Amino acid sequence: MNEPWLPDVTRVGFRILAVDDDSQATHTLKRILELRGYIVEEENDSTKALETARAFHPDVVIVDFNMPEVDGGDLAWQLASDPSLKSAKVIMCSGLDAREFRRKLPPAEISILQKPLDSLALLELLPTNN
Repeated sequence: MNEPWLPDVTRVGFRILAVDDDSQATHTLKRILELRGYIVEEENDSTKALETARAFHPDVVIVDFNMPEVDGGDLAWQLASDPSLKSAKVIMCSGLDAREFRRKLPPAEISILQKPLDSLALLELLPTNN
């Protein structure tokens, strides 16, 4: 039986960067993912997200689309254009209908989740060691 408070060994060691201007959202996400064995870094300033990603070397970047200054679409383009980050999986989160912003995203494969996030749907998109 898998206990929710114990790390899931199939997920241990993967690095996730959570980017959202809402610090409560990134903190909650961090707590949920760390319980599953992920290493999580939070960034609440979208203008610093690329710099944080370069320093942290994430396997996955979970990004809110609707942020001030640098929105999630712009950040996705920056990640896709950076040779050291283009292999990171991007998961875009938004309360908006995906049809409203998909055209702003790079052609790279990007998963989209509707806010509020469904943690089980998110976990299905994240890497495992299996």
